[in-house]
Amino acid sequence: MNRTRIIMVLVAIALTMSVASATDWPQFQKDETNVGWTTDSVPIYDPAIEWSGDVGGTGHAGMDVVPIVAGGKVFALNSSGWLHAFNVTVNPGTFKWKSDCTPITGGFELSTPAYNSGIVYVATSAGNLSQGFCRVTALYAINGTEREHKTLKTNYGYQLNTPVTYADGMIYVGDWNGSATSTTGSGTYWCLNASNVTQELWSYTPNRVCTGYYWAGAAVVGDYIIFGDDTANVTCLYKNNGTFVDYINIADRCGCSSPVENIRSSIAWNESTGRIYFTASKPDTGYGTGHVYAVAFDDTNGDLGGDGATGGGACAWNNSINFSRSTPVYYDGRIYVGGAHRMYSSPESGKMCCLHETNGTLIWQWWHSTKGRVQASPAVSVVNGRKFIYFTTNVNNGSAYCLEDLGNIYNERWEWNPPYPDNQYFLQGVSISNGTIYCGTDYGRIYALQGHFDIHIWKNNSDPKNLFAVPLKSAKTTLAEFVGGDAQVDDRVYKYDNSVGYKSSRYDGQKWVRPERVEPIGPGIGYEYQRNGGETFNITNTGYLLKSVSTSIYGNLATGDSKNLVGLAALADTNLSEAFNGDAQVNDMMYRYVNGVGYRSSRHDGQKWVRPERVDPIEPGVGNEYLRGGQTFSWSYDPYNV
Repeated sequence: MNRTRIIMVLVAIALTMSVASATDWPQFQKDETNVGWTTDSVPIYDPAIEWSGDVGGTGHAGMDVVPIVAGGKVFALNSSGWLHAFNVTVNPGTFKWKSDCTPITGGFELSTPAYNSGIVYVATSAGNLSQGFCRVTALYAINGTEREHKTLKTNYGYQLNTPVTYADGMIYVGDWNGSATSTTGSGTYWCLNASNVTQELWSYTPNRVCTGYYWAGAAVVGDYIIFGDDTANVTCLYKNNGTFVDYINIADRCGCSSPVENIRSSIAWNESTGRIYFTASKPDTGYGTGHVYAVAFDDTNGDLGGDGATGGGACAWNNSINFSRSTPVYYDGRIYVGGAHRMYSSPESGKMCCLHETNGTLIWQWWHSTKGRVQASPAVSVVNGRKFIYFTTNVNNGSAYCLEDLGNIYNERWEWNPPYPDNQYFLQGVSISNGTIYCGTDYGRIYALQGHFDIHIWKNNSDPKNLFAVPLKSAKTTLAEFVGGDAQVDDRVYKYDNSVGYKSSRYDGQKWVRPERVEPIGPGIGYEYQRNGGETFNITNTGYLLKSVSTSIYGNLATGDSKNLVGLAALADTNLSEAFNGDAQVNDMMYRYVNGVGYRSSRHDGQKWVRPERVDPIEPGVGNEYLRGGQTFSWSYDPYNV
């Protein structure tokens, strides 16, 4: 029997986008309200390093801010105030430029930059308690050239430690002064003109002492800007002129006053609930105290706390999660937020919590006593209704994690640990863009992580062909990118076109001849790879899983060769009776190739598959040939349905 093996290369298909859609991640927690979630699909299986880059550092505070992604680049700020840019679309991982954003070399930078319309805004501090140099720099994203900069303070010890928030032509950032354990002196929140950062539009220094802003990023909601401080105040101002509107003190109004907790998270806003969310904590003893808070906010008048009175109101709820610097994420009636054991103590435990938005009660929590405190703000990927939570742990030999919210429980889908010697502290968390996770470590490395499959091409000397199935999105859409490095002389790739038939390209030892006949490699298209001898080999494709793919199984009735190879690589249905029973017809055949054994088969008798165990389970990277006994039909799968 003439068996044609069709390679199904299942790659990118478009996803339906929403407001927090599969786009850039241009500032901390994605936007000016710190939404923290996206519809981008990202690795839900063990990830692999697509690329990594050195941004400077030797093991302490090399990179302690989350990368931002926009304009085809990812930007990473290191501890010395240098901003690094890498390509993410064309030649991903290629280093583009670096730019020094501070006149004084320091050793600690905590302000996440922001991007808008080809400009990156960087806030630096010289990163040293003995230095005081608060500067905001505007850089051209294309080449890192400085457009202009503004020095905000040169006072002893002041630092810009909040994320830069961009909204409506303005940027906002707050400063802080203190030691590792205390705040000394009032801080200031600044608003600069994004078109020219030398133009200060307003600044706000409250008439209260010890109110510095450390990690306390703002949310911009309508006409208002909202931010927290180190003495438990949440403040609301008019965003355009800095006029005071309202404040709420959570120690006075929410019952958390022993001790008074520092608000060292950004403010997250959700319009559907009319609430802001944030965390506050104090490293007193033991695990440290800490809570996640929900506070009503009226975006029509700027009232905090729900009573219409200045400084009044109350929290909608709070929940103890121990020591926390994590900015919460709201999605679909749930709050995701990290908690931890306080720093400089043991054990180094941490948690990621899922809470009911209505009252803050716990639904589930990931908790480990030794895997490290979660000070990171979670990044959430929502695909086909499924929710995946990504975060890192701030501990030596820390890791990145992916959890799936399954309702009343979670599933830890993977843990990824940076390679030696970079297996050190992993503070800030991740950003998500175009199916890739970006993160940085204290060793001074930036990583791009994607889903990863090795697909084995079996060598069958009598008929050296096989299918591989790649249910991933990949930038590799050409033969040279996809298999060029492994191809041998006279290897061939055939592409089946339903109206034309087979078209092919041949490898001549240096290049693919007439590759345009089979390119681009796209979703739902059948490909046959014919191996011209030699050893078996792997094709590695790194990309990310998609929402769904539908593919025809072609019936070539004219030649009697009504077969197609089916790559079922991400089905919950891993056996024939589940995957094909509804579509199978009498005498349909499924073949599976096993290295060292050859082909095994199962036949459908009209009611069931005969000896299905010969080809079950259907699993990633295994070639299966489907012999159709009747007309063509289509099959589809949802790679997130696993």
